[in-house]
Order: sequence, then C-alpha cells, then structure tokens
Amino acid sequence: MHNIIGTLTLYGETLNIVEARYTEGAPAILLEDADGGPYCTFSTNLDGANLAAGEVLVKTWSENEDMRQPMLESGLFEDTGRRVPNGFIQAEVWRRVVKP
Repeated sequence: MHNIIGTLTLYGETLNIVEARYTEGAPAILLEDADGGPYCTFSTNLDGANLAAGEVLVKTWSENEDMRQPMLESGLFEDTGRRVPNGFIQAEVWRRVVKP
C-alpha cells in the first residue's frame, strides 16, 4: 500500500504525505518530493509496539524534530499522548484523522 493522503510545505518545498507499510505490515508514514522521490521516513517501526487500528509510531527526534508541528497542523494526525520507549528516546503514538 502506498497512498498519498495530503501535502505539507516544509522549507519552501511541497512534499507528499504518504501512507505505506513496513515489510512486517506495521503502518508507515513517508514524505516524498513532488516527483515522488523519497524525502524522509517520518514513522518508526518498533518490535512489540501495541498499536490500535489507525495508529502509527512517529519519529519526532533528530532530523524529524522540525517536522512534528507541521505534520500535526496538517490535520491528518493527532497525538494520542501515548509513548513507546526505545532506548533513551520515546516514539510518539499518533492516530490518523480520517475526514468525512
């Protein structure tokens, strides 16, 4: 599955927000440039994460830190407030907002 669900303007560049799946089947969120080229992987995949339908683990640290607020402001996601520890950091659990 590779589904463009919206766009985001970041650093003056319009990016596609894409829903996909990791090989193991966990949900993934990718950002692609206007030509469909890879920009970054916004999600992360951690063994043992217990996600409900519509939830995804997001990587909001390191190179993704500046993307957190714009991604939430896109209206496509909401932060559940849940966190999944991974070493010294915690992955945020977000829920996909499906608009009618």
